[in-house]
Amino acid sequence: MELARQLVSERTRPRQYLPQGYQKTEIPRDICSTKTLGRLESGRYRGVNLGTVLKLLRFYQTPFERFDHIARLAEASKARDWCSHYASVVEDRGWFYQQCEDSASYMMFHSNSVLPSLIQGPAYYRMLRDTTRIAIEGEFDWEEGQEFRMARRERWIESERPAQLLIGEMALAIELGPEKDAILSDLREIAALPFADIWVIPFSAGRYELQTWTLNLLEYDDGEETVVNVESPRGSGFVPVDSPRGRFFTGAAKLASGMSIPLEDFLQ
Repeated sequence: MELARQLVSERTRPRQYLPQGYQKTEIPRDICSTKTLGRLESGRYRGVNLGTVLKLLRFYQTPFERFDHIARLAEASKARDWCSHYASVVEDRGWFYQQCEDSASYMMFHSNSVLPSLIQGPAYYRMLRDTTRIAIEGEFDWEEGQEFRMARRERWIESERPAQLLIGEMALAIELGPEKDAILSDLREIAALPFADIWVIPFSAGRYELQTWTLNLLEYDDGEETVVNVESPRGSGFVPVDSPRGRFFTGAAKLASGMSIPLEDFLQ
């Protein structure tokens, strides 16, 4: 599914003179048929051909760093020990996830112990920075990270795309430190946006199915398949919404939503 989503994203990314990217019917037949492309982009095709993927990426004029990454994903999908190969090439929620999120027409997020990153404000990000006591491996630039988060949030606000956010009470019950007032003030401003629907799942609700999962649901227009991106102790990645596992997550999200209360009521 990860490979499929990245192939869709690469085909549809904006280009000069092609603001909507390529339609499936515009792909040359000597690369692959529309039917084969549809199967590759479905996430359910077991016969992935690396040569076909490479030809598609050359036609799309994919930048080298993306080209290499997607090619390694295609190789991983053919490996006998798929899990170990895949783990080394899964995208790190950078350019690809941002494209998926930016093109979604509706979003739903769930997090049990932290505010979903899309609505983290500057004060919350500073709290994360100031309470991180163990040095992050490599040269991590906190200022650059904050700019990235805020630009992502601003794109969403400007787009006015509807989003529901389910937050476990744990995220607000922990000690937020000296930034607490600024964090809550910013959160109230986000909740006041007409397209932001923020709910809190209280401790009194007890255990619920999504508790150990971080979940992002991305819904698209034009018939493109809704997908669920999940992170959990068991693994992470994209799941088709109409698969058995996808239906588990959407069903669990509905249950979690039913036992939550509006943020405004929780903060009173």
